[in-house]
Amino acid sequence: MNSDILSIKESLLTMPTEAIDIIIDYLNVKDLQNLSHSCRKLRRAARTFHFGVNLPIWKDITNDLIVPPPLSNYRDGVLIDGKFYFVILAEIVPICWILDLTQNTIRWTQVPLLISMNREEYHPIRSTAGAAIKNDIYMFGGESRLTGQPTNIMYKLDIRTMKLCKVIVNGDYPTPRLMHSLDSVNNGHIILFGGRCMTEDGNFFIYSVYKNMWFKYDQTTSLPFARSLHSSIAINGKLYIYGGQHNTLHSNSHGTSIHDDEDLWVYDIYKNFWQKYLAPNSSRFCLPKEWIPKELIPTTGTSPGKRCGASIFVMRRRIIILGGSVEDENEKTGEYMNIFCPLKKTWRHVKVDGMPRLECIAICRENNVFIIGKNCDAKIVMGWIID
Repeated sequence: MNSDILSIKESLLTMPTEAIDIIIDYLNVKDLQNLSHSCRKLRRAARTFHFGVNLPIWKDITNDLIVPPPLSNYRDGVLIDGKFYFVILAEIVPICWILDLTQNTIRWTQVPLLISMNREEYHPIRSTAGAAIKNDIYMFGGESRLTGQPTNIMYKLDIRTMKLCKVIVNGDYPTPRLMHSLDSVNNGHIILFGGRCMTEDGNFFIYSVYKNMWFKYDQTTSLPFARSLHSSIAINGKLYIYGGQHNTLHSNSHGTSIHDDEDLWVYDIYKNFWQKYLAPNSSRFCLPKEWIPKELIPTTGTSPGKRCGASIFVMRRRIIILGGSVEDENEKTGEYMNIFCPLKKTWRHVKVDGMPRLECIAICRENNVFIIGKNCDAKIVMGWIID
């Protein structure tokens, strides 16, 4: 028997990682545990399959030599071809900060923008939201640097020429807002959700690049609750929404209560249909599975809890939530990656050794994750999660 087991082990070790992943697909949790005890390589393969990561650690790269962009804009960047772009719509000269993540050395460069409009038409804005379509960065809304009020101005930046222009759009134009999300889908659409507005007039809009029109989707069934400073990501034609703050009126902008909704929402752009992955600790539906509406999907595991300002990203076909603010500052949630597997509808959490608590954004690069955010002292922190 022992010789047979040894032979199987030796056979597995000679296989490429892709083949091992296929075999692991057929194993249950108990088999995965047994496999993880056999050797270091198979333990790593089993943990990576089960959690999505193996043994992640934090590597801080914050130092005085790396000057980051202004603090208020750290959540507004977009990734294009391995480069991270932060657009600062300043009063005198708008600037784009660029971080090339394909290089070994972390270094920010600054490029002044060419204003491709009448100077009188340019309006400086802080805390706008951005989304990338091919080589263009679209920015919508934010807070006016001149009046301090929300805006609904839309800009477009061509990163090849660094020309900034104002986009004149038709359709159901969203009202002025800030702390909203903007995500690109299928290289032709941009989804706007939530934010703090002057009036309660819609939380869900889709912009068509080809038609140059906004479409309001408030009549969509099972729309998520209104929120601001939430986390969002779009992948494979689906938009995921998580967390945020209750406050959606700019007049009450001093309120910072974290949203009670700890479920994960997903919108299918092809079917125009919302679904909600119920948090594992939800006791709302102790019903037989066949009685639960199709838009409500129960999950198992450990809930990510309630938070705002968290990062959300995809790695190895899993949705990962990291960092953010929680109501109980004594909770040690910042050092854990909350990992959701849509296929198995299961939440896991894995500790990131040395990870500080941050409101942050995350960029996945070759199974490592670049993090930039602010700590409890409102200081910029940068680093890598290395698996």
